[in-house]
Amino acid sequence: METSPCPTPHVGARRAYVGCRTSALRGARGRGIEVFDVFSDGAWKHRQTVAAGENPSYLLIDDGRQALHCVHGDGAIVSSFRIEASGELVALRSRSTEGTNPVHLAFSAGGQWLLVVNYASGSVVSLPVQADGSLGAASDRLELPNRPGPHRSQQRGPHPHQLVVDPSGRWLLVPDKGGDAVHTVAVNEETGTLRLASSFAVAPSSGPRHMVFGADGSRAWVVLELSSQVLAVHFDPATGSIRAMQRTSSVPDSFTGENTAAGIALSVDGRGLFVSNRGHGSVVRYAIDGDTGALTSPVWTDTQGKVPRFIATAPGGDLVVANEDADTIVRVAPNDSKITQLTTTGSPVCIAFTHHVKGIS
Repeated sequence: METSPCPTPHVGARRAYVGCRTSALRGARGRGIEVFDVFSDGAWKHRQTVAAGENPSYLLIDDGRQALHCVHGDGAIVSSFRIEASGELVALRSRSTEGTNPVHLAFSAGGQWLLVVNYASGSVVSLPVQADGSLGAASDRLELPNRPGPHRSQQRGPHPHQLVVDPSGRWLLVPDKGGDAVHTVAVNEETGTLRLASSFAVAPSSGPRHMVFGADGSRAWVVLELSSQVLAVHFDPATGSIRAMQRTSSVPDSFTGENTAAGIALSVDGRGLFVSNRGHGSVVRYAIDGDTGALTSPVWTDTQGKVPRFIATAPGGDLVVANEDADTIVRVAPNDSKITQLTTTGSPVCIAFTHHVKGIS
């Protein structure tokens, strides 16, 4: 593994905000939200540690309002921060998520609502976004269908894990690990009202966790956490309905250990799909068939950590991986899969990037 070189100032660099687990319950080593300058040569330099409360475990940046929102894993609140010109965070306020263990955030298509998913209590909540980036009290809460899957410890009820707005902006998709389903939800942009439109059932004990859309909005891929698979699907933006196309393993056939699939990300050119594996300690890259959306030619890269919980395609095309157990963030080059360690930080579980920032020094 290579180590990132010492940075020098560059115009047009970015900032990265890293959410870290902090609680003893999670055996965590994080201190809060870690703020980094990310230079145009790819190097990272630490700028600030924000004591952001317990387990600031998923982050979402509002570039237009210069704000950052974070959920507090295992808790029941979402917090908002103002992003200063320096990149430092100033607390605005916290709001109840009207449920327990919030794990993911998304903006509605029009940007007027922050949508939160509560993993433990099985609900989706909408909160109004104010002009200064802070949040109002919850407007609506949608309880998801209570159809537990067969896994005795992981599927005792609905456990939604992510929120994704489809490219048409008409629908909110909610992978439900506990219910072996992907739900399609309609969001009223004027009132924040949430309505369940349909549910797509997957095979029992699959555990849908995260998904990502192709650019045209008719293709999507769903990570199946419990079965360590990826499901390629066709999505109809007119109706919000889903149809399965292909199921493929996220780990090599030769692997016999314990594993759960976790993150998913599309390559910048749309021709590749990345999925992370906790247990196998890898990221797999698939080629995407341009005609069918099927996944082919898997290649696995060791991330130098057994629990690569979060992955994202960084500006510039590299894949960044947060190795929760190894306390590292690494970069995977898209062409040769070479691993470079970018930085170390305790229990990293999410990375959010800003747009270009001039004059970082």
